[in-house]
Amino acid sequence: MPEQQQDILITIIVASVFFVLLGIFLLVLLFVFLRRQRKNEKEKEEMRNHFEKTLLKSQIEIQDQTIDYVAKEIHDNIGQILFLAKLNNNQITRENALEKANLIDDLIGRAFNDLRSISHNLKNNSFHQIGLTESIEQLLHNLERTGKFTTSFSCPPSDEIDGMIHGNDIILFRIIQEVVNNILKHSGANRIDIQITKDQKTISIEIMDNGIGFNADIARNENQGIGMKNIYSRAKLINTNVNIISATGEGTKVILTLKTQ
Repeated sequence: MPEQQQDILITIIVASVFFVLLGIFLLVLLFVFLRRQRKNEKEKEEMRNHFEKTLLKSQIEIQDQTIDYVAKEIHDNIGQILFLAKLNNNQITRENALEKANLIDDLIGRAFNDLRSISHNLKNNSFHQIGLTESIEQLLHNLERTGKFTTSFSCPPSDEIDGMIHGNDIILFRIIQEVVNNILKHSGANRIDIQITKDQKTISIEIMDNGIGFNADIARNENQGIGMKNIYSRAKLINTNVNIISATGEGTKVILTLKTQ
């Protein structure tokens, strides 16, 4: 075989081997890409399902808290008022009839006003109807009614906030509730302040108390307590960063930063 033909044959063989290897490489690359794509889609689907389950759980928790609130109001407040009215009714004599009648009328009036207040709260308690900011206001109002706490709340106009967090509002509110619950259980505070600020891409929510404080490094560990686990797991679902600032004797500040874009 002439040397020139031999060189051509070798070139063809080398080129053929190169293209075969290139083809195999491209096939492997395509296989890896498709496999990774399927894995990402599966992870997204699992995240979506987890989000929907958490959203449903949060809605049920809010409903349960509403029912619990109504039950306590009826039992502890209205029930007590009506019981006092009954006692005074049993104590009516000719001498005190007018006095007792006025007292009973006042008690029944108080019970009526409390029932009307509960009815109003139930009517407007759909979370999506009143939005995040009014729900926070109701939460703080209920705390102040106990007589054990003073509170403050500042935020931009509610329509601006609700529009930026639509779809994440219930879970965000549950995070705020969980933080407040931790304050009530562990801080010994008598003041709670909540402040909402925003820019074009983020919303920041600061929840502050004047309690005993603690080692914030421990709280940042997601394995510390069910309450903290709930806060961190819910925050991850809605792309929210949780920053805890605290020291012993200096109160606590929890900052929730939600990326809206």
